[in-house]
Amino acid sequence: MGGLYVQCAEYGGDDKSMSAISGVLTAVAESLSGGDRAAFELAFAPLIAGDIDEEGVTLGAQHVALLEAPLQAYYEALGEKLGHPEPWEAPELDVGSVDAKYGAGDGWRFYCAHDLLQACQVHREEDGAPILIFYM
Repeated sequence: MGGLYVQCAEYGGDDKSMSAISGVLTAVAESLSGGDRAAFELAFAPLIAGDIDEEGVTLGAQHVALLEAPLQAYYEALGEKLGHPEPWEAPELDVGSVDAKYGAGDGWRFYCAHDLLQACQVHREEDGAPILIFYM
C-alpha cells in the first residue's frame, strides 16, 4: 500500500512518514499569527489541503524559510508531550485510529515532523536542493 514520502538530495525519509503532513502543517499554521500565518497557509496550501498529484509537491528555499523554525518549535513541543519517543516508534502511540496516520494522531505527526526537519537540514547543507513530497 502506498503512502507519502519525502526526499531531498540523497536523503529519503522513512516509510510513509509524510502521511500526516496535512495535520502537521495545519498545526504549525495554527501556531502562527497575522501575516506569518497567512503567508504560511498560502505557501503550503496544496499540502494542507492534501492536494498532491502524481508529480508530488516540490518545496524550495522560500518554503524552508517559512517552515523550519515553527516546525522545529512544534516538533519540540510534541516530543515533550509524547515523552520524547524515537520518531519511528511514535506512530505506535496512536493505537486504534485509522485517521491518526493521515494527520489526526500526535505520534504520526511527530514521525512526519522529524523527517521533514531532516529534509530541511539536507536542503541547507546541499545548497538549496529541493525537497520533494510524493506518493510511492
